[in-house]
Amino acid sequence: MPSGLIRVGMTWEQYLNLDEPRLSEYYAGALVVVPHNSPRHRRLSDRLAEILQSYHPEGTQVTRGWGWSPDGVRERLVPDLMVHAADDVRPNVSGPPALVVDIRTSRPHDDHVAKAERYAAWGAPAYWLVDPDRPVLVTHELRGGRYAQSGRWSGGRVRLSYAGIEVPVDLSELFG
Repeated sequence: MPSGLIRVGMTWEQYLNLDEPRLSEYYAGALVVVPHNSPRHRRLSDRLAEILQSYHPEGTQVTRGWGWSPDGVRERLVPDLMVHAADDVRPNVSGPPALVVDIRTSRPHDDHVAKAERYAAWGAPAYWLVDPDRPVLVTHELRGGRYAQSGRWSGGRVRLSYAGIEVPVDLSELFG
């Protein structure tokens, strides 16, 4: 599969009638198919999910590869990781997650910007972008309907936070 995204213009109704819409995203009037993630991407996602499993608020759960489609919104995104209400267990999370995490892949920068803008508009209070190529983890907080960078870390032991929860992370181990 090519390293870039595959976009196919279609209506929301056409998207919903696909055989496997859960394996893709839909926004800006197009089906968006994400290339297969690399083993490095999967390892990073596994490690970060394991860490978040140890530090998530009561009444929430950590999920990987679940869709998020807020009620009344005709779009669907699939963050790498989400921490969301444990009772929001439909095929797509509908309420805003406490935390959304994307791990940068070969996607164009514009794709991450478009997704972050939607996460903010949909009300996710915290967004982390992980870039394994640099390696760096950038945290964002929702302020006035937009994300403001709240931290940028590239090594060592750090304490990240979201929803009032502190998450100790050894970035050397995470990216190792």
